[in-house]
Amino acid sequence: MYRYALIVGCLFLTALFTRAALSGDSGPCDEPRIKFLDDLVGVHRRDPFEERIETERHDFTQSTKTVGYHVAQIEAGYSYFYNDNAQEIERSHTSPELMLRVGLSDDIEFRIRWDYAWRFVDEADNRDGAEDLRWGIKLGITDQECLVPESALEIRFTVPTGGTAWSTDRVEFGLDYIYQWEVATGWDLYGSTGFGTGALDDFGFVPEDPTTDRFLVWSQSLALGVELTERATMYAEWYGIFSRGLDEEKLTHTFNMGIDYYVTDDFVVDFRAGVGLNDDTDDLFTGIGGGYRF
Repeated sequence: MYRYALIVGCLFLTALFTRAALSGDSGPCDEPRIKFLDDLVGVHRRDPFEERIETERHDFTQSTKTVGYHVAQIEAGYSYFYNDNAQEIERSHTSPELMLRVGLSDDIEFRIRWDYAWRFVDEADNRDGAEDLRWGIKLGITDQECLVPESALEIRFTVPTGGTAWSTDRVEFGLDYIYQWEVATGWDLYGSTGFGTGALDDFGFVPEDPTTDRFLVWSQSLALGVELTERATMYAEWYGIFSRGLDEEKLTHTFNMGIDYYVTDDFVVDFRAGVGLNDDTDDLFTGIGGGYRF
């Protein structure tokens, strides 16, 4: 476990020094401010429609952006997972991966997510059902200023509304801190650090009896995004999820890549594919989806 923490720490320090080396900015830096605190006194500084849409799909690492004041955004998609562990073949599907995001202010948003999952194991042990409803608040924390990244914090909960296959029948809680540096024009380095009780009912970690087992998961990610054209971006990402408290602890490592294509500044379509890097992870997965802002 400690070697993985060391790797993540080294990657994080690399990000800091990369930003310092490429910025070429030796001048003084402004004092970082906590963005969402300005919103509490009614200060509105930006028009979100001056920038193109950013979704929480399809990479594991979420965006540091909130949708903006009086803006609504809907996101949805489909994913397929395949795993062959030499004893059984497991195929899983998730859809509609539906998320609604509503901007309460420039840097505070409310979000709610609903999903349905199917798992087929050698045509003998099949499970399907809705996952518990997930909702949360996302807060814009800082803008990028010298070594300080642009960052956001998501506070998230579940409501025990799902089917018996995946629901823990209790409210779960989690946090996710997201950070990003623009290291060069068109190049972004970003990551996230988070945890959740009961894996926030993610079907991939829910045990055989989700109502009795209590456990935590910790997550860490690091990604690099690049502008391909005026209408397309690409990313490459690593992320790990680590369980604590399960009878059989899980430690997953995943690498994935994806492309966003912006049909308009308010409508984006995404494609992704990834592979597992260890035995606890699905061998491969792929997905498609998108988002629309209004």
